[in-house]
Amino acid sequence: MEWDPPRDAKAVLVCLPHAGSGAFQFRTWQELLGPDIALLAVQLPGRENRWREEPATGMAEVLDELGPALAARLDLPYFVYGHSMGALVGYELARVLGREHGRWPRGFVASACRAPDDQGEDSGSSRLTDRELVAELVAEGVVPAAVGANPRLAAAVARPLRGDNAICDSYTPPGEDALLPCPLGAWRGQDDAGVTDDHIRKWPAWSAGAGTVRTFPGDHFYPLADPRRVTAELRAFVLGLLPPHS
Repeated sequence: MEWDPPRDAKAVLVCLPHAGSGAFQFRTWQELLGPDIALLAVQLPGRENRWREEPATGMAEVLDELGPALAARLDLPYFVYGHSMGALVGYELARVLGREHGRWPRGFVASACRAPDDQGEDSGSSRLTDRELVAELVAEGVVPAAVGANPRLAAAVARPLRGDNAICDSYTPPGEDALLPCPLGAWRGQDDAGVTDDHIRKWPAWSAGAGTVRTFPGDHFYPLADPRRVTAELRAFVLGLLPPHS
């Protein structure tokens, strides 16, 4: 999804949201990123304007749709930013675009996510009711308490979340051809107990390019709390990797 894409952009920033969420969390980012960067937010099935579609439950299913669709639209240098589950999908998407379509990203940012070889922890969502599943999001401040208290609304939120958790639960890290050939940024919130410094420092090993690690104020959902700061850092990351006067 795009919001008023600039005509004279120098690069495209592909953004992927956290589990259970959709593209609309990025709706203010285009203005914050400025006219040099065109934001392209990924909308997975089963949420927001794709509500009527069944959520995907496996990584291959997601990539089979996203790979060709994005390859046809990337006519500028592009970068990938993913938050939480979105970082894992973004990493695999970058590999598909590079290996199968000859379009490697100029840079990749993994936010609030463990590295591919550090995945495998069962989300446990299959053992929870809709209200129990959504209660965790309420406790984290991502979903209003009124949503968790309403069975119909809780079911609506839980539906894509279960699909996304299944994607993560069934994920298998790639083999020897796994390195991205571009610079990689690994970011986290300093109060994120689920993605620690030790976790985030494993990400640079998944790139053949330069790797940097950053910590931001906030918890697992720090970009939602301070989108202005995060987009400023993304803008600097993107423009710093483009050729001068491009």
